[in-house]
Amino acid sequence: MSKRSLKNKISKKLDQLSGLLDNIDEARIINTDDLDTWDPDVLYNLAENLKETLKLLEDQKIKGKYDEFGQPLTEDGLCSLVDIYQEEQEDDDYGK
Repeated sequence: MSKRSLKNKISKKLDQLSGLLDNIDEARIINTDDLDTWDPDVLYNLAENLKETLKLLEDQKIKGKYDEFGQPLTEDGLCSLVDIYQEEQEDDDYGK
C-alpha cells in the first residue's frame, strides 16, 4: 500500500471517528441526579455509536472473501492502519 493511500485511509477513518465521538459525547446530558435526563433513546444511540466506533478501530472480516488457505480476509481498522504507518515511518527513518 502506498504511503499516500495509507494516509488517505487513515484520514478518512479519523474523520469518521471524530463524528462518532461527537455522537457519543451527546450521552453526557445524562445526569445521575436529574431523572429528567434519563433518556433510553440516548443510551440506545450510545450503544450503537460505541459498536460503530469499535468496528472502525478494529480489523473487520470481509464477508465471503478468503485467502488461498481458506482464512477470511480482513479490512484493516484504524488501529492497524496507524501501526502500519508508524512502522513505515520508522523504516524510512532507519534507512536514512
